Amino acid sequence: MNSGSISITPLYSGSSGNAVLVCSGETKILIDAGMSCKKLVEALTMVNTNPYDLNAILITHDHSDHISALDVFTRKFSIPVYATQDTWRGIHAAEKKPHTPSLDNEIIPDRDIEIGGIKIIAFSTPHDAKGSCGYRLETSRYRAAVATDLANMTPEVYDHLLGCDGILLEANYDKDMLWNGPYPYYLKQRIAGAGGHLCNDDCASAAASLCKNGTKHFILGHLSQENNLPQVAERTVMRALEDENLSRNTDFTLSVANRYVPTLPMILE
Repeated sequence: MNSGSISITPLYSGSSGNAVLVCSGETKILIDAGMSCKKLVEALTMVNTNPYDLNAILITHDHSDHISALDVFTRKFSIPVYATQDTWRGIHAAEKKPHTPSLDNEIIPDRDIEIGGIKIIAFSTPHDAKGSCGYRLETSRYRAAVATDLANMTPEVYDHLLGCDGILLEANYDKDMLWNGPYPYYLKQRIAGAGGHLCNDDCASAAASLCKNGTKHFILGHLSQENNLPQVAERTVMRALEDENLSRNTDFTLSVANRYVPTLPMILE
């Protein structure tokens, strides 16, 4: 297992597109590939990463804001891709041209694999995409996780986040902004429903509990452009952490992932 540090860099985050770069030593792993191939390459270049140097791409689920760059990117750079069986069905259905089949790898939730010395465990997530999952990544010293597109914080998801040093965690919407906003009622129901997204309040509650149990670093991600604001999400999570007598930059660090440009990395070392 890799003994080095871990860095988590959201390249962009939100309903318009998602991609996260995870690095440890010489190993570079991309989680999700939303937006376009051109935008993804631009974002990687901004963080001094050559696409050809990627060891793997992990896909959380088959919604377009997580795979829209994947078709062209995979054919252009020939990077191995990992996804659950149900997610692969969605990926192949969205492809305009086939890529090399040998690049396709199936990942099974709760069954760990190793890529470049990093132990990776996928865990099932409650979202309206079959096979949707999050990822926990471990070296011999550090543990990190990416958990977005969560309708709620299930015991299964929480158990996989418990003990992580750093987490990219969804804070998708503010309840008041959603229900008083312009979305049609059916869409509001979908977002707040059993297959939707994690609200600021539930994110805050989970973050406070996880921090009390050892998690020190948080990035809030996948914010809705219409139903949230970075300062609203951050304020809600800060309030929950402070209510537990936890102090910023002493007990925890907290940032919010940018929508269109890379965010400063979370570095575990």
